[in-house]
Order: sequence, then structure tokens, then C-alpha cells
Amino acid sequence: MTAEQLQFLFALFSFVGVIGILFYIILGKAKTEEREARIERLEEELISLKDYVYKREEENEEPEVESMKEKIIALYEEGADITLIENALNVPKAKIEMVLKFHNINKSDNWRESVNNTL
Repeated sequence: MTAEQLQFLFALFSFVGVIGILFYIILGKAKTEEREARIERLEEELISLKDYVYKREEENEEPEVESMKEKIIALYEEGADITLIENALNVPKAKIEMVLKFHNINKSDNWRESVNNTL
């Protein structure tokens, strides 16, 4: 091979290499942009799902929580034991105790107010 042929071959390989590198860079940038767009869509979906869950919890939990508290208080005032209430309503013992403590506190506060009002 002559020097001109080697120079042409080297220039051809260099050109193919540069085109390959440019193609690789463009492909990587496209993948990065696609990932960023996907992350953005997922973040938006996550925000909308959090809003949805928050709204559903607001709508559904309040009546359920209040009715569960009323059932716990009613069973306790009927004389049921905490373990019986726990088994009947499938509610953790700690939650039952908390509801009853707040109920007793509210009861004692109302009693104090009624005594203070009569004085």
C-alpha cells in the first residue's frame, strides 16, 4: 500500500469513528431526555395519587373512625372487657385504651364544667 492509500484508509476510519461517537452521544442524550420525561410523568402521577389517597382518607375515615369510637365506648359502658372489645371489633388493644382514656377525660371535663356552672 502506498502512503496515499494508507492516509485515505486512516481518514476513512477516523470519519467512521467520529460519526460513531456522535451517534453514541446523540443516542445517550435522547435516552437521558426520555428518562427525564418519564421521571416527570411519574412524579406527576405520584402527586395525583397522593392527592387521591388524601381525599379518599378524608371522605372515608371520619365516619368509620367515629362509628368505631362509638362502638368501643358503647361496649365498654355495657361492661365489656377490653380483650372482648378487641376480639369483637378487631381493633388493637392500644387503640381501644386510647379511645377510652379520651372518653374518660372528656367525661371528667364535662363533669367539672357542670359543677362549675351550678356554683
